Amino acid sequence: MEREPTPRPVVLGLLGGIAGGKSTVARLLAARGARVIDADALAHEAFADPAVRRALIERHGRAIALAGSSAHDPPDLDRRAVARLVFGDAEHRRHLEGLIHPRVRAQIEQALATARTDRSLSAVVLDVPLLLESSPFAGRCDLLLFVDTPDAGRLTRAGRVRGWDAAELLRRDATQWPPSRKRAVADVVLDNSGDEAALDRRIEQWLEAAGGFAGLPRRESAPADG
Repeated sequence: MEREPTPRPVVLGLLGGIAGGKSTVARLLAARGARVIDADALAHEAFADPAVRRALIERHGRAIALAGSSAHDPPDLDRRAVARLVFGDAEHRRHLEGLIHPRVRAQIEQALATARTDRSLSAVVLDVPLLLESSPFAGRCDLLLFVDTPDAGRLTRAGRVRGWDAAELLRRDATQWPPSRKRAVADVVLDNSGDEAALDRRIEQWLEAAGGFAGLPRRESAPADG
């Protein structure tokens, strides 16, 4: 009798507002055996690419160089200085995205292809900013998980972790779909109104009810643009 093939790992896409705890959810899922593909980490690697640094220096000048790195060619970049430039100007943002996004997407494609052939793996988590807005990967997800965090909690976290005030968070929010729109297309909503321990329990209850990653339902089509 032929053995049934081992199902491919379920692909979970994370949604939520900025500073809403998506990385925390990714870490908690990784602790349960999921493999996380972290687009922010890949973007940091791309940002360090000499070709990217050189293109940004040519566009913005050495004012964006990190102090003490002027002897390097190209110099290391002050990420906060670059962020101030690109998030205040749509044209600058598109230029940066044109440098970074193709590199990140290629690496995500490779990571997904590798994960899909790993029969020991039960789940892949896509932690990709703008997953719905400008990423080609939403349709590759079996389930979309929305991390539901109150705005007050997001602001507290943004201030503590990133040093942002309310105005800066609003400015960043304006570049994305509002959380309510993301929530509307999600398959699963994870309440993140409490502490990390409470979030961990909710994830555990959700997976227990499904019978683990292997028991999770899988969406049949890409999310509607709602």
